[in-house]
Amino acid sequence: MFDTAAFASPQQGFERLCELIVDICDAAMLGEVENFRVVASTLHLGNALLLDGRSSALRYNRTPEHIARGLDHFQLVMYLGGGAEFIVGERTFLQRAGDVSLINMSKPHLTREIPGDDGVARVLSFMLPRPLLAPLFAAIENVPTITVARRETAFGALIGEHMLALKRYAAQLTQAERQAAAQSLAQLAAGGMDSHADNTAPLPSSSQEALRARIKRHIEDNLSTASLDVTNLCRRFALSRASLYRLFAPQSPASYIQQRRLHRAFAILVSPAFRPWRIIDVAVECQFSSDATFIRAFRREFGLTPGEARERSLRTSNAPPDDRPAEPRPDAEAARWVAELTGAIPQLSALRTIRQEK
Repeated sequence: MFDTAAFASPQQGFERLCELIVDICDAAMLGEVENFRVVASTLHLGNALLLDGRSSALRYNRTPEHIARGLDHFQLVMYLGGGAEFIVGERTFLQRAGDVSLINMSKPHLTREIPGDDGVARVLSFMLPRPLLAPLFAAIENVPTITVARRETAFGALIGEHMLALKRYAAQLTQAERQAAAQSLAQLAAGGMDSHADNTAPLPSSSQEALRARIKRHIEDNLSTASLDVTNLCRRFALSRASLYRLFAPQSPASYIQQRRLHRAFAILVSPAFRPWRIIDVAVECQFSSDATFIRAFRREFGLTPGEARERSLRTSNAPPDDRPAEPRPDAEAARWVAELTGAIPQLSALRTIRQEK
């Protein structure tokens, strides 16, 4: 739970909020500081995160610098009161209360919240890590920055009711049931949002989409397998190299595999379950020939080294330095979930015994 009322002043509460989300976006108030208030709670769903909040209207700016830090997820958002404007380049998308939006956080955008009649924006949001959605889209890299399903449409009403039901019952579910419910929500979002996307680019045939989805699911399930390469993909799916490359164009299949391995490596590095692993352990697990090769590729993809990624994930959960006075942390739970957000992925298949120092 994060509640600005627990802080000495609204300004102090806002500053702490900015510290918590600094790696996700920059935040700015849209009203007077003395009226600022945020109350937010989170619930871990095993492979996703539920956030339920009420706040004074805020502006969130997600820049290329934030994206380079590696937080790799989608947000499924419904405003229960108020709404928001999403600004992508020169275009503005309006989300009203009851509409549902899927936000691709791998692309820059600006969110400007609109308060309801009571002066508060109430939002229900699900953080869905990219590995959860990647197998469900034929071309996840082409998913628009913002897709809005209107409340008047059958699909908008359906997915909105699904989100509210999951919020209502999530606390009563077992962890396995929560994870299954999050997977179901991801499948519903991926299956229905395509028809609401404002995308005039020609789509591949349905058979091509299905084949590409099957290949990507196979890739996602075998990222730690050494034999996962172009030759074996062609053999398994009875494709020529040219046909396989056309399915992945403009990206190459080999580049896509390495990108997915790097994102898996990022998730391992920031997950508390894998803190004992050395950088070389993660490199070997993700099929890099050496730690030097892994570090270079990781830096190219995320703009920071594996060690810096791990250090960043530890920052918000560590105790305050000795030269700073200790202070109550009413938002400790929120800090922990933010710090672990990129680790909210499905259980890594074929978990390996921690390697010993040679």
